[in-house]
Amino acid sequence: MKIMLLKKKYVTLIEMMIVMFLIALIIGVVGYNYRGSLEEGKAFKTKAGMEKIATILNLSVAENSESLNDLGTKWEDIIRTSPLVSDANSLIRDGWGQKYEVTVENGKVVVRSPKYEEYTKSNPTLFGSEGNK
Repeated sequence: MKIMLLKKKYVTLIEMMIVMFLIALIIGVVGYNYRGSLEEGKAFKTKAGMEKIATILNLSVAENSESLNDLGTKWEDIIRTSPLVSDANSLIRDGWGQKYEVTVENGKVVVRSPKYEEYTKSNPTLFGSEGNK
């Protein structure tokens, strides 16, 4: 009667290194592609935030007969007390975490974000053909 000896197979160090290299390569590619999506998401949040702030400030001026000239100094207070805003601290900052610049030009509320303008200059086809308004 023959007794068969079973050989144990071990994973070699080279095999483990190859698998780790492939995993790192895949993670690197996914991370690189994801970075562009993050920037696009920040730009989208910023654009939506600028539009919402402008709408809230225009409504506030229409309802309370406030002077447009005073908005530059107290726009954050108007946003914080507005019933249309659930998270004011998030809304007063753009997608990159910087506060918006609110001014009144020619009787119109203008909300700006320098980072958004910089991003739209480097990505002119962002959000269709409209660019930055």
